[in-house]
Amino acid sequence: MLSKFSLLIGLSLVSLIANAQAFLQLPIEGQQGKDWIIVNYVDWDTTNFKDHKCGSKSYDGHQGTDFSIRSFKQMDEEIAVYASAAGRVTFTKDGEFDRETTGDISKRLGNYIGIKHPNKYYTYYGHLKKNSIVVSQGDSVTAGDLIGYVGSSGNSTDPHLHFEVWYDSLYVVDPFTGNCGNSTSLFLNAPSYDTSITVWETGIHLKNDLTINDLRERITTLDQPYLITPDSDSSLNFWAHMYGLRAGKELSLIWYTPSNTVWFNYSITLDRDYWYYYYWSFINHTNLAEGDWNIKLNYDGSEIANTSFTVSNTASIGSIGLNQFCKDIKNISIAQLRQNPSLDLKITNMFGTTMSNNSELLASGMYVIQVQQDDKRCLLKKYVSPQLKD
Repeated sequence: MLSKFSLLIGLSLVSLIANAQAFLQLPIEGQQGKDWIIVNYVDWDTTNFKDHKCGSKSYDGHQGTDFSIRSFKQMDEEIAVYASAAGRVTFTKDGEFDRETTGDISKRLGNYIGIKHPNKYYTYYGHLKKNSIVVSQGDSVTAGDLIGYVGSSGNSTDPHLHFEVWYDSLYVVDPFTGNCGNSTSLFLNAPSYDTSITVWETGIHLKNDLTINDLRERITTLDQPYLITPDSDSSLNFWAHMYGLRAGKELSLIWYTPSNTVWFNYSITLDRDYWYYYYWSFINHTNLAEGDWNIKLNYDGSEIANTSFTVSNTASIGSIGLNQFCKDIKNISIAQLRQNPSLDLKITNMFGTTMSNNSELLASGMYVIQVQQDDKRCLLKKYVSPQLKD
């Protein structure tokens, strides 16, 4: 982390930046809104905080731009960090732990890179993935060169790239333009200033004591389509990862039974603006009615996300056998299995009803298929899509 004193000096350079020419490219791989979002910009307020657009996308003393990705799972898939302009590498630091989830200013930028550019500007790339830096001090780079990968090292709670711009290695510079900031941008094609309410990801978990770190890691406890038994020893959780939530707005989660009655309703009023937000709620997984359940997430009275799951007594049935016969038929559709006269089929829906073996189309949903051919037998589940009925 850099001192607030330096920040205040840097933010006095409005006239200098106004005469500067744009030269920066995006320092991160991917598409805005899909692969990454900007959570925090440079703080322009000397008493509280505000970004260059006079908004709340910053925090007190923040000196850079935070390009945040979805999760540690995405981090493990490697999101590239690029040199934003041609220059010479002046500093690298690597080897720090890269899965930090608690802020600690003493850990500063963690693994990071500094680059000096010919026009006296410097750029810094912080919180990088451990052992991912591929440049060394003294190396020359061009705009778009791979220099490392996004991580969560140093003073970081979630995987993101912290990007800083300095002039003459003395003054912090905000590379964006806005009414409360600079009159021109240093980016050749600046990313948009996005304040929309957006649901990035949702899911369902069967787990007691679900934590935010479980969500950061994107653990999997249920595969889609979600299919569960009426009872278990675990809590049933719905979670959502969102951004663009505003102070004073209501966020509510409603669980509906198969008969469309409300099983559980939970609401909160947001205490401030949130630009990177996890929300989750759970119900007891006890004596749930069989059928299709629905979960709706509402923001300020409007639905912004929904998901469904099926409760069935036969949900615990798994595939029998890892023999070659099961492997051979695993990817064959129900329609094709029906057409094979050498196979003896028994098709059961998730409510235990045996279905006809004729060519009649099956309703969308999950089915248990028992297949036998001579002395070979396999029991497996197959899903029939509502768009492409089998």
